[in-house]
Amino acid sequence: MEIRITKTENYLKIEKIAKKELLIRIIIFLLIVFYFFITTYKKYGRITIFLALLIFPVGASFYLAFISNYPYEVLIIKNGKMIRYVSLFYRHLKFCKLFNFLQVYDIDNLKYIYFKNTTEILVIKAIKRTESPYHKIHLTFKDKSYTAFGMKLKDEVAKDIVLTINKFLEKYIKENKIKRLTLTEKENLSEKYNYPLDERYNYILNKILDEEKLFISEKDNNFIINGDSEAIKDLEIFKDMNFEEIDFYIFYVNYLSKKEYENKKVLVGYNGVNGKEVTMSKFKEDINEIRDNRSTFKN
Repeated sequence: MEIRITKTENYLKIEKIAKKELLIRIIIFLLIVFYFFITTYKKYGRITIFLALLIFPVGASFYLAFISNYPYEVLIIKNGKMIRYVSLFYRHLKFCKLFNFLQVYDIDNLKYIYFKNTTEILVIKAIKRTESPYHKIHLTFKDKSYTAFGMKLKDEVAKDIVLTINKFLEKYIKENKIKRLTLTEKENLSEKYNYPLDERYNYILNKILDEEKLFISEKDNNFIINGDSEAIKDLEIFKDMNFEEIDFYIFYVNYLSKKEYENKKVLVGYNGVNGKEVTMSKFKEDINEIRDNRSTFKN
């Protein structure tokens, strides 16, 4: 059995190829069938042909069960989709949907991915279920749908596949969260930073509470405080300003709660030209008033 992985920056393809194993099983099954057919024909003659036709559906079912663990399987992740394709006869019977399966899922809908032992049924005096030393990859989704990949995988192989998929998905999710602003959105942000001082001041305070973080810089021994992470990241006016991102609650403890900063001047909503100038104590008072009005929690 061969596991073939093809990976680029935005594309992951994992193939499970077990042609040799499949071919060996087909040959073994056909030899067994041929042996029983010849033996029965010698004993019962032409009636054997009738019996063969009669039990053909049962035989076909056993045949498919005997070879079903060794199909061609591929899992592809690209363009926000997860595609699973299975071909029992390695795409040689492309026209037959009975032997070819295609499933497409949204990556954002993926809930869990893990590997687990398969269960085999053994016939030893009675039907007995036993845990197999082999694994397959299980994928469950938020809409409660389910699929699996890679029957008969060894422990280390299954583990490596799961790690490879998880690593790729982590990168995808991280990149997917990066929002690229349009020109119109940038213009809207720029407009907000050119509001009249009081309106801009109120906007920044609310944005700080929304994001639970702020951006702080020191200038002439005073503080510049801004909010709105998208504005700080995307607007040209902030490219040359050295802002430090800080969690609001850490800022509250380290600055707003300390007497030494009470009379410190703060420039809020600075846009490269001006900003609302207040003391740190006034900033604390105003932001607490908004918090109280929101009923987040009260001081």
